[in-house]
Amino acid sequence: MRLPELVALACAAAGLASSRSACADGPEVVYARPPQGSEGWSRACSMRHPTCVHGVPGTSPQTLLATLDALDRAWDVGTGVLALPGPDGGLDGSWDAYLVDGVAEVGRAQLGWRDPRGVIDRGASFALIDRSAPAGCALDLAAARALSWGSLLRAAPATDLGTARAETRMLARLSAACAGPDEDERAFQAEPERTIIDPASEPRSSGGELFFDWLDQTFSSTEGALVTGTWALAPTTTPPASPHLAAKPTGFDVLRSSLAGAFGTDSDLDDVFLHFGIDRGLQRPAARVAWHVPWPEHARRLASSVAVSPTGTSYVMIDHAGAPAGAILRIAAAWEDYGRMKWAIVKLDSAGRPLAMLPITSPPLATSAALTVELLDEVDRLLVVGVNVGSTEHPFDPAQGWWEPHGWVLTIEPG
Repeated sequence: MRLPELVALACAAAGLASSRSACADGPEVVYARPPQGSEGWSRACSMRHPTCVHGVPGTSPQTLLATLDALDRAWDVGTGVLALPGPDGGLDGSWDAYLVDGVAEVGRAQLGWRDPRGVIDRGASFALIDRSAPAGCALDLAAARALSWGSLLRAAPATDLGTARAETRMLARLSAACAGPDEDERAFQAEPERTIIDPASEPRSSGGELFFDWLDQTFSSTEGALVTGTWALAPTTTPPASPHLAAKPTGFDVLRSSLAGAFGTDSDLDDVFLHFGIDRGLQRPAARVAWHVPWPEHARRLASSVAVSPTGTSYVMIDHAGAPAGAILRIAAAWEDYGRMKWAIVKLDSAGRPLAMLPITSPPLATSAALTVELLDEVDRLLVVGVNVGSTEHPFDPAQGWWEPHGWVLTIEPG
C-alpha cells in the first residue's frame, strides 16, 4: 500500500479529514487584511463601477485618479468583453484597490474572506497595485491583472498560486491590449524543462501565460473563454467549518476531461502537452535547446543536460547541412522509469518554418521510442521535441509543488 493511501486511512480512522495536518484535503485558507491605516490615506471611487482606490499616505491625486481610470477600463473590458465575473468586495459592495509600494506582481488581488453559506466556494477580495507603475500600458496591465485575479478568487478561490499568476497575466494582456515587457516569457522559455506551472519563481510562473494563451488561441472561439470556463467547471465545495479549501477539481482536471479527443479520437491531455511543446519550440522568444548538433557522420548519443519535469520539454536541434542526397536519420529515445514521455520530430526550412511534424509513437508505459526520418533533401534542420507528460502513478496536479524530473538519452544515426 502506498503512503498516500496509508495517510488517508489514518485520517479517516482519526476523523481528521479537515484538520490542519497532512490529512487536509487542500491548501489552508489564508485570509489577508487590507493595508489601509487610520490616517493619511486618500480615496477616490468610480462613478461607473463598484470600485474605490485607496492611496498610501503621500500618493499624489494624479496617481490616484490615473489608477481609478485604469481600473474603470479594466472593468469595462474584463467584465464586458471578456465576460469575467466581477470580483466580490466588502460588505458595502465596493471592491477596493490599495496603492502601495513593493507589490511583487505589480497588480494582484488577495483573498479577504469566504461566504460560509455558499454551496460552492466564493471568495471576496481586495486589490494591491504598486503605486510606482507609470501611467499608460504598465498601469493598465497592473489594474487589469488585479481585476482578473479578483475575478478568479470569486469563481475559483482554491486555484494554486502558479496557475493564478499565469492565467491572470494572460487575461490582463487581453484586457489591456498592450504588449508590455516580455521578461517573464524569456524566463519561461529559458528553462523549458521545468513544469509549465512553477509557483517557486514569480517571473517564470507568470511566463506560464504562454501555455494558457496557446490553449485559448487553439481551442477557444472567444478570447479568454477557455480560462474562465475552467473556473466555472472546477467548483470547489469546502465545508464551512474546515480551515482548508478543497483542492479538487483543478483546472487541469477540467482540461483532462474537456480536451479528450482534441487531436484525434484517442488523444488526451498528454497530446495537448506535446502539441504545446512543439509550438513552444517554434515561437518567439525562442525556447532554449538542450543540444544543437551538426549532421552526424556516425551514430551519436546525446544525454539530457537538464532532467525534464512533468509538462516540461526538452529540445534537440540537428542541422541537415553536410548530409548526402537521399540521406535518412534514425532517431531513438530512451528515458527513465516512472516518467512518461512523448516525442515528435519537426522538419524545418531555412527560415525556421515547420514543413512537417512526425510523432514518435510508443506504448503508454514504454521507456523508449524510435523513428526513421526520410525525405530530408528540402529540410534545413530537424527539431526533436521530448515532453514529460507526467508520472506513471498519478495525473499532473499544479498544487503538488514539486515534480520528479527524469533524464533521457537520444541516439541519432545516419543512414
